[in-house]
Amino acid sequence: MEHSKLVAFTIKCNKCSRGWSVDKSDFEKTIINCQNPECNNQFTVYEGLRNGLKSYEDFIPNPFLANDMFNGTVDVKIGYTTYFDLPKNIRKTYNIMIMPSGAFLAGAVDITKKGFRIFTSLPDDGDNNLIGKSEKVLVIISAKTDDYNVPWIEMLRYAFEQLRNEEYLTSILFSEIAFEIYTDTMLAEGYKKIGLDEDSISRFLIATDIPIKVNPLMGNLYNIKLSDSATWKKWEKKVLKWRNGIAHGTKVKATEEEAKLVYETVVDSIFYFFEGIDKYMATKCDAKN
Repeated sequence: MEHSKLVAFTIKCNKCSRGWSVDKSDFEKTIINCQNPECNNQFTVYEGLRNGLKSYEDFIPNPFLANDMFNGTVDVKIGYTTYFDLPKNIRKTYNIMIMPSGAFLAGAVDITKKGFRIFTSLPDDGDNNLIGKSEKVLVIISAKTDDYNVPWIEMLRYAFEQLRNEEYLTSILFSEIAFEIYTDTMLAEGYKKIGLDEDSISRFLIATDIPIKVNPLMGNLYNIKLSDSATWKKWEKKVLKWRNGIAHGTKVKATEEEAKLVYETVVDSIFYFFEGIDKYMATKCDAKN
């Protein structure tokens, strides 16, 4: 997969938690230095991406979900509502902050994909003479504007969103589906390169169980197996088991800890393959040269 598809992600230092946007040039570096001058931590781009994808803070916009931000000043009348049109390229709004410029209250209601209403009112001890007075509010919007157009990334984003929304069963399902989509994508790409047609590849992947895909098949194509990773036992004993239990109706409850374990295991597993495949392809390229 093109590394440009990962530029929407962030890199995060696992030592000081400093985060920043990933750049295409970061994939050409053997080691990345933390941007915090007081930290001096060093790590690979894959380690930084994994850390960035596992940032759960609710009080700041997460770039994996909200990849754009808009702000501006809006004229309002105290005691009245004012409609605010959202930019047309917004696909989903994650957070709206409205900051009044004076001694009045403001908030957002009737939020849709097209816009929302800004309501204004006075506090309990407010001056009633301010009703109808023109004022300004600062609007800050965190939103999703771009589709990644990569199925496994979109599914992983859904899993993360469901985790943040405390929909733990759904998050577990989406997380494992994201991993299975990624695995199928990489296997399909590998088989195409050795001459198999799309119909044969599709039939083969449909008929093959996921444990076979992540071990002998990935091993044959890219010389890497999930069973050799630190995530294998958690994925085999918990992630896959819980996913199957949910799909077959035998697991009807899940905890936050379980959903986080599944999501983080999937992230680590995907980037274990990602890094391993990159190294394998680089070795093949060097051998040809």
